[in-house]
Amino acid sequence: TPAIVLVPGAFHQASVYDKVIRILHRDHYDDTTAISLPSVGSLAGREPDIEATRHVVIKKLSAGKDVLLVGNSYGGTVIGEAVKGLKESEVEPYARSGTPGLSSRTPSRSHARGRILGLVFISGYIPYITDVTHPETKPNILTVSPSFFRFAPDGKVYWDNDLVNFPPQKTFYNALDPRGQEVWTRRLRFSSFEALAANATYIPYTGDFKCTYVIGERDNSIPPAFAQTYIDQPGAKFEVVRLDADHVPMLSRPEDVARLIKKAAGGE
Repeated sequence: TPAIVLVPGAFHQASVYDKVIRILHRDHYDDTTAISLPSVGSLAGREPDIEATRHVVIKKLSAGKDVLLVGNSYGGTVIGEAVKGLKESEVEPYARSGTPGLSSRTPSRSHARGRILGLVFISGYIPYITDVTHPETKPNILTVSPSFFRFAPDGKVYWDNDLVNFPPQKTFYNALDPRGQEVWTRRLRFSSFEALAANATYIPYTGDFKCTYVIGERDNSIPPAFAQTYIDQPGAKFEVVRLDADHVPMLSRPEDVARLIKKAAGGE
């Protein structure tokens, strides 16, 4: 079975995938890695998030494993950057480059290198194509971020700018039961402004990789109409899946999320 690499969104820890991982293991998808993003709970920039993900991906590919990447919300941006240069036609030159911290072993004929099976963006908060082709047109995060984001002067970003109208129970977990909402709200951590505001350098969804975009029909953070603006871009190539779910369906719809992961990985 392929390796599944799972990346959470802003404010969330790797444990947000625990339910999905248990289901995948039950169904014999045993090679799963949930990434702890360095920018959650610290002031790390985006590059450490990308490297933490890419390091695992390269390790799996070098061991001959095929890899599927899954990213929720901001995690969609991270997985997109993590596969830069890893298209099958680009892999061998990359393997010889000896990038620090990553496998520099060129695959031999007896040790076939794995390939990227695809990317799954779950309520992905991802760059637009023009953010890379015309970075000068990229809007400032302060003007386009959700109204519930609070930007502290020390470089930390929180989710609590309007707890009366937009508490996490509504913005992230509106398809969860009240107990689950309470538990996961307590687990939220600040994210780094530097990570969230950084410029993208690569777009994976214009044909380099098979990409699936999952829209949550009840998502209040990236509502369906907003998600559609990614899908409708000229040149964007997505398979689109719609779930009756909120922004973090790994918690509220774990069976559905596991099912679409298995499908994207070439399974059922």
